[in-house]
Amino acid sequence: MAVRSLGRHGKEVTAASHRRWNSGGASKYAARTLEYPSPSDENAFVDAIARELGEREYDLVLPSSSATAPAVVRNRERLQRHTAVPFLPWEDFRVGLDKSLTADAARSADVPIPETMELSEPDAEAVEARLDYPVVVKPKREAGRLGVHICETRNELTAALESVGETHGRPLVQEYVPNGGEFGVYTLYDWSSNLVGLTVQRRLRTNPPGGGPSSLRETVSRPELVELADRLFTDLGWRGVAMAEFRIDPRDGEPKLLEINPRLWGSLALSVFAGVDFPNLLYQCATTGSCERVLDYRVGVQARNLTGEIGHLLGREDRLQALRELFSPAGAPCTFDVLSLRDPLPGVVHLTRAGTALLGGET
Repeated sequence: MAVRSLGRHGKEVTAASHRRWNSGGASKYAARTLEYPSPSDENAFVDAIARELGEREYDLVLPSSSATAPAVVRNRERLQRHTAVPFLPWEDFRVGLDKSLTADAARSADVPIPETMELSEPDAEAVEARLDYPVVVKPKREAGRLGVHICETRNELTAALESVGETHGRPLVQEYVPNGGEFGVYTLYDWSSNLVGLTVQRRLRTNPPGGGPSSLRETVSRPELVELADRLFTDLGWRGVAMAEFRIDPRDGEPKLLEINPRLWGSLALSVFAGVDFPNLLYQCATTGSCERVLDYRVGVQARNLTGEIGHLLGREDRLQALRELFSPAGAPCTFDVLSLRDPLPGVVHLTRAGTALLGGET
């Protein structure tokens, strides 16, 4: 979506990926493509990006994945010799990646969070002494849905603590907050830490159905969530994009902060469809230090991720009802995350890669 957004605004975009065949590079809005080494080899990845930035003139570098964004920010000083890097320095940026730092920041800003424990070693008894079942065990650092366990018993808790500890390092344990509605507050702060871009989205369906990335979501008006998110990001002196995810606790109606995403998000197409073109606004901020202020957006519009919707369908036990929901006409103006008749090739790549992954092939 960032490639489309910037390209539509007349920017000459190089779509870069470690995969030769990728959605961004297939877009008609990509002026050229670049293949770099896998970001799992951070040194080789950063060397390739620095070389490209040194050989060509760029206004900014804009990593968007959970692998590329941290690597770029960790090497921010080196890359800034060539172009703008529209992120906070690493020590500030990592607050959005390290869930224990996120929890500390939320407490400091008086933003409600689930009761949270950080364990130096697996200790089910210590958890039971403080939290009631069910509890959530998750990696301390960003890993998407990987390593997240909802535990109902001592045996499940012990197994989850050992599994997360072995795979992801020190685990975090939180009280389980029942799902009374999940919302994301999507923001952009200029280089003076002023809120200049905003949308709020509610998750309508997820993949998998029990929780995960949204496959269908809708813009809504939730001023109380905006106030909480703005309080948190203002307290952090935030600059650039960030998303705050909240779950409403039906036990008391209170929103609880679940996590922060300090980079562009997967549901970006909905924000743009709703009238807030975050990539272009971020470009303005990165190149001039400020941008136009767009805090009003269309409420009641939707976007869906087709492969996520298929995953949601396959994960449902009531497949027939899920099928009806999937093919029911949208009750609101709706767009897709990747699929577009005006720019069809990224959708072809997206669906092909998803199909290959479903069959167990290379992704």
